[in-house]
Amino acid sequence: MATQRDPSRSALADLVARQRDEIDRLRAAARRQAVVEQAKGVLAERLGCRPDEAFEDMVRLSQASGNDLVLIAASVLGVPPPPPGERLAGEGLFDPTRYVRQAAVPEGRAPRPVALAAVGTAADAEELAELVCEHAGCDGVLVYLLEPDGGLRLEAAANVPARVRLEWDRVPTQLETGVLAAVRSGLPRWLPDLDAARRQHALIGDPETVWRSRAWLPFRDQTRTAGVIGLLWTDRHEFPPGEQWDLELLVRAAGSTLLSLLSTGGAPHSRNWTLWAQHLLDVLPGSVALLGAVHSATGEVVDFRFEAASPDAVDFSGRRYRQLVGRSILSSYPTVEGTELWAAYHRVLRTGVREVLHEFQYEENSPGLPRHGRYTLTIGKFGDGLILAWHEHEDPLQLERLRSVQRLGNIGWGEWNLVTDEITWSDQLYVIFDRDPALGPMSLDEIRASVVPEDLPILQNAVRRMLERGERTDSELRLHAGDQIRFGRFIGEPVLDVEGRPVRLDVVLQDITATRRAEQRMFDLGEQFAREHQVADHLRAAVLPVPSAPLRLPGLKVAVRYLAAEQWAEVGGDWYHAFPLGDGSTLLAIGDVAGHGLGTAAAMAKLRYALTGAALTTPDPAGILTVLNRMLTENEEVTLATAIVGRFTPATGLLTWAQAGHPPPLLVRSHEVTALDRPAGPVLGGIPTATYATTHTALHPGDTVLVYTDGLIERRPSGTDHEDDGDDLDHLLSEIRRFVADLDPAEMPEALTSRLVPASPLDDTCMLAALVTR
Repeated sequence: MATQRDPSRSALADLVARQRDEIDRLRAAARRQAVVEQAKGVLAERLGCRPDEAFEDMVRLSQASGNDLVLIAASVLGVPPPPPGERLAGEGLFDPTRYVRQAAVPEGRAPRPVALAAVGTAADAEELAELVCEHAGCDGVLVYLLEPDGGLRLEAAANVPARVRLEWDRVPTQLETGVLAAVRSGLPRWLPDLDAARRQHALIGDPETVWRSRAWLPFRDQTRTAGVIGLLWTDRHEFPPGEQWDLELLVRAAGSTLLSLLSTGGAPHSRNWTLWAQHLLDVLPGSVALLGAVHSATGEVVDFRFEAASPDAVDFSGRRYRQLVGRSILSSYPTVEGTELWAAYHRVLRTGVREVLHEFQYEENSPGLPRHGRYTLTIGKFGDGLILAWHEHEDPLQLERLRSVQRLGNIGWGEWNLVTDEITWSDQLYVIFDRDPALGPMSLDEIRASVVPEDLPILQNAVRRMLERGERTDSELRLHAGDQIRFGRFIGEPVLDVEGRPVRLDVVLQDITATRRAEQRMFDLGEQFAREHQVADHLRAAVLPVPSAPLRLPGLKVAVRYLAAEQWAEVGGDWYHAFPLGDGSTLLAIGDVAGHGLGTAAAMAKLRYALTGAALTTPDPAGILTVLNRMLTENEEVTLATAIVGRFTPATGLLTWAQAGHPPPLLVRSHEVTALDRPAGPVLGGIPTATYATTHTALHPGDTVLVYTDGLIERRPSGTDHEDDGDDLDHLLSEIRRFVADLDPAEMPEALTSRLVPASPLDDTCMLAALVTR
């Protein structure tokens, strides 16, 4: 007898099994992540770059080789890869697209981890040059370091004749060489062709020692170019993209190894003291710089040059620290010469005694440098140069102007120091948050609590981008401020240290509540307008049906076209009518009620229905207009309209018509087009006792009469070219003449109504073309 399975026990067993699988999966993913993180640190140290840059290099290598990222990481560490496991759902730990933009890596190329590891084992600069030569596959290597004056000094070489090493022990800044071009641009110089290279640069070793191809690849020390490695080939050598990428990574690793060797050992003359000073300045706050003395031929100090600067350094003219290095004092600030500051430079350099200049008044009148202010400067001696620290005293007038700008733009700023965990707010930020300044800035928890819950993901994403990626953010979110909800535009930018880690967050917040409320009001009005537009469209379609094909009326073929204004313009009052009368004649009419909207559409409907009734009682077009005018003038609301009413009698071919302030009809006969003279008649709805004259036009078979509303010829004022304003009947006549010559008269009504377009998209247009067929 079979036993029945306990459902509760089965569900529990399934749950336990699923949990065990999940734990195994998480452990496998954790082991894979640990390998990648360790490899990232090892490669960052080996290349002398930030961990995130090392991660990007591993991702590019993974993409180029088609191998899993964990396999690449294991090869960097020299360990077996962990067993494969599932990726954590939603975590994307090894998904390069989450952190790194896809890099253009040549197919089939990948840097050799062995080569990168090998250059890291060099015991000195000469061995390093030999290892680079071996793994680059070139015939010679030159290793140069950048000196304070911008020149280059030879640090090591491999397979290079002694004569070349002696002659090119130093590369001066005045000489146009490929190695200096690489320094100035910060980019590799690939020179595969000897003749082309000679035309561009003075060549090292030329002409006795000929390397037919060469490449100069700069390497950096965190923030600036520190040197260049030259790769030399005896025979012509091309540099395909894959190999260029390979060699750049190799030189980066070699440069990092060289700088590490120079900072920890070796002979004193091998140490680049400027780089040491930069390491020191990189961790100092404020504006601090190393000034090197510039000597004349007689040894006299004639100037000072910025050799290194702190990341926060800003000079008198607003130049940041990267723009300062390499500039001299007198070329940058000519008016400093002869001042108290200039004398202090020379005294400190001579005596070695530290000096402080309090509230030094600086004014720069040179073209392009209109700058003045008050500064406190501290000067100390450092080798054959000076250490200079300075800060600017804020101008009270400038501060007040800044406050005014913040008030006018409703803009506040804040700062979060990640080192001290201090938060600073401007005055306007308290106003935006409706917070008492005596309470001080909000804590991070208070700021988070002030954000509308639905917008919290926006804030969290912005903070994550700044803290994890070092990116600038520009977001919009809603905030609770007192008893209000305000809209704020939030712009945040991290200040990074030399390793790319954020040390401060600078935030600007603008209250854009008024703008967003105005936009919402405009949106609401647009919605209301769209509903009104839809109702009016339906009303117009109901009272003014437009036939899809020409109408066949006694003696006439009539084509009608109605062109509505652009989508968001209000509905106009254009209308037409064409119908046979009991005596065998045909009534044609067209009109336009002034204004737009529902009221105008309703007035248009009344006129059209009144026209039908009047035509049944009086055959005279002028009498019909008189009835319509009386109806509008007796109305309590002022309504103005124009119209043309015509009666065509097929037996006589006579068109009897009258008009009320309307554009003239056009007659197309034998491919000629003319405007008919209008009889007298004022607009409808203006004068209760107005009278209208009648005129007669004889028509022949094949003639076409075009009547239309003013949207076909009326040009709206442009505000710039007044010649295009007003009614352009002549332009319409010219346009018709351009295409009627080739038309069959029988096709004229359809051609006129289909080819003509309104003069302005902001007004409705109605056209009626009647061809005499009798």
